[in-house]
Amino acid sequence: MHRRNPRPWRRADPLVVVLLVLAVTAVVGFGVRRTGTGPQVATFWLLMAAVHGCFAVLSAQVARAGPAVARRLWLSFSLAGAAFFVGDVAQLVAVARAPLAPSSVVGTEFQFGSVAVGMVLLVTGLLRYPLGELTSSARARLHLDAATVLAAATTFGLWLFEVPTGPRDAGWVLGLVVALLVMPGIFLVAIFAVLRLMLSGRTPFTRMCGIVGGAAAVLQAVLQTVPGSVYLTPRYTPWLFAGNVVASTLLALVARTQQLGAGSTPQSGTRVQRRPYSVLPYAGMAAVWALTLTVLVTRGLDARSWVVGIGASVTTVLVIGRQLNALRHITELLRERDELTTRLTELAYHDALTGLANRGLFMRLLDEGLAAGPVTVLLIDLDDFKPVNDAFGHATGDQLLIEVARRLRAGVRAGDTVARLGGDEFAVLMPGLAAARGAEVVRELTGRLAGIVRIRSADVPLRASVGLATGRPGEHDPDSLLHAADMAMYAVKEARRHLTVSDLR
Repeated sequence: MHRRNPRPWRRADPLVVVLLVLAVTAVVGFGVRRTGTGPQVATFWLLMAAVHGCFAVLSAQVARAGPAVARRLWLSFSLAGAAFFVGDVAQLVAVARAPLAPSSVVGTEFQFGSVAVGMVLLVTGLLRYPLGELTSSARARLHLDAATVLAAATTFGLWLFEVPTGPRDAGWVLGLVVALLVMPGIFLVAIFAVLRLMLSGRTPFTRMCGIVGGAAAVLQAVLQTVPGSVYLTPRYTPWLFAGNVVASTLLALVARTQQLGAGSTPQSGTRVQRRPYSVLPYAGMAAVWALTLTVLVTRGLDARSWVVGIGASVTTVLVIGRQLNALRHITELLRERDELTTRLTELAYHDALTGLANRGLFMRLLDEGLAAGPVTVLLIDLDDFKPVNDAFGHATGDQLLIEVARRLRAGVRAGDTVARLGGDEFAVLMPGLAAARGAEVVRELTGRLAGIVRIRSADVPLRASVGLATGRPGEHDPDSLLHAADMAMYAVKEARRHLTVSDLR
């Protein structure tokens, strides 16, 4: 017996304890506000550098120890952590030069750029992780879901976005572009990228790692929606500092929990049960439309209202596209279901070797025929079929049965049913056959099923005995009529046997 590994969050892991204590201390320490603004700013960026550096190192370790399919993902995480760390160090230099400057609190252009680079690396790693075996339709729906969430997040970000102040020069344009890149939209895309992996059935994360990472991304997305002016308000600055430290600490815990629980990560190619759809795109569209109505009621039709309205239109079009894709997929599934139903029906009611109706279908049609009017049943049994199998082999015997089926189909009317009841026994159902025509049909079929059949290089003898019985509604049932035909067929065999014996005399 092997003991199950304890869950990673139940272990007394020193690094996990340190990171949790750091997060709690940051909340309490910034909330107490015993120091001035300058020391708080320096402490904040020092803590951010520490947790981002920890995230970079731990991700690199996970990349080295993990399976090949996840190595590139965690390597991109490590590079993202390094980008964050470089930006934090540069920010510490800026704080040392001007601790009370607004850029020391909210970040310089270089720090914003490092955040943008890091987030792009994170999202790229998540989106490039292989999804496994997905149909083109399923892959298209995932991409439409991603685009819908991105459009909804971008709409909210643009509505909350504050245009940088100052002269409209090249620096102002650069600041605008960088600020747009680090809007909360990119963080929500990171959340969706994690959900995308979960929905695809292949994930590089342990369950705990996914929970912690989702919490970090959600918290960071909320913090990114806060305008820069609020960061500069002394009343809110400490709490916003604490929130950013907690979010970054959770990011480091993602790498550590993955490292501790790597043994429980689903193996490459293992598919897990997943929901057939994601509600996130629909929630995003509903949120954008709610924002649109709120903005129109409170602000009227101004520039920001136009931005929100366009965002609502884009998300709606994307959701409609997804629904059309889903409807097409459903249509394909229904077609495949109908084809499978037809195939299963064919297998259930037809003989696999000859393609004729089997006993079940023959008896059902016989019952229906007797209820409608007079029917004639012919029962055919091949004479001396076992010696054919013994002398020429079962493959030749099968080919002979196929040839018999072909000749029977060619010798009956269009509305008649030819069936193989089993072994070398066949039957023909002929509704409304005239009584005077019955003997003639028996002679024709007996003649068709007589002679030598050339199969490959063998000359195989063929002869059959045919028995006929006619039934009428209320006088016969399927079993009794088939029994009567069987008795007639054996009478033919017996007469032929007596004839052969007299000939020998």
